[in-house]
This record gives sequence, C-alpha cells and structure tokens, in this order.
Amino acid sequence: MASDKLTRPEIMRTLKISRSAYFRNLEAIRAEDQVWLMQLAQGEFVSEYREAHDMLVGLARRGIDLADNAKSDRDRLEALKFCKEVELDRIRLLGEGPTALAVRKRAEDGATRKQADV
Repeated sequence: MASDKLTRPEIMRTLKISRSAYFRNLEAIRAEDQVWLMQLAQGEFVSEYREAHDMLVGLARRGIDLADNAKSDRDRLEALKFCKEVELDRIRLLGEGPTALAVRKRAEDGATRKQADV
C-alpha cells in the first residue's frame, strides 16, 4: 500500500488498525525484509548475477580489443556494434537483474514454505 503512494492514515483506515499496530507491523516487515536480503546475499543467487555481469564485462573488453585490432573499417564497425549490444545487455542486467532475481528468489521461498506446510 505504501508503494501505491497511500498515506499512513489512509493505510491505517483501510486496514482498520491503530497507529501503534501500523508501526509495529511496519517494523516487523522491515525486519523480515532485512533477513531476506541477508539470506539473498549469502546464497548462490547473487553469485549467478555477479557471474553474468562479469561475463558481459569480459565480452565488452574483448569487443574493444577486436575493434582496436581490426584490419578493415567494416570489421571495426562490426566489433563496435557488438560492444554496443553487450553494453546494452549489461545495462539491462544492472537495471532489471536484481528485481528479476529477487522475484525468482521470493517465488522459490514461497514454494518452499508451501511444501513445509504440507
């Protein structure tokens, strides 16, 4: 609700909770999120993201080397085009990757909890 730009009084009114209950719940949610982020940082989840980013950086460096050592203008342009595409992929990964990874991790955690409940 807060992400939907509702004010604190609107949230309390909608949920029919007191001010103290609102802050107590908010602190509990923040603590739960902090635990989840710590678990995320410790798992292989982050290393997959880091490996993908490092691979793209390596490809960009290789593309720059190819452009620098190109024998013709056509080869140079192809290498630079490759560099541009890799850089766009890297920017996309930086912008969307953490969100996509977080959603995937949340889904995995939800499936694990459902199995534990059964």
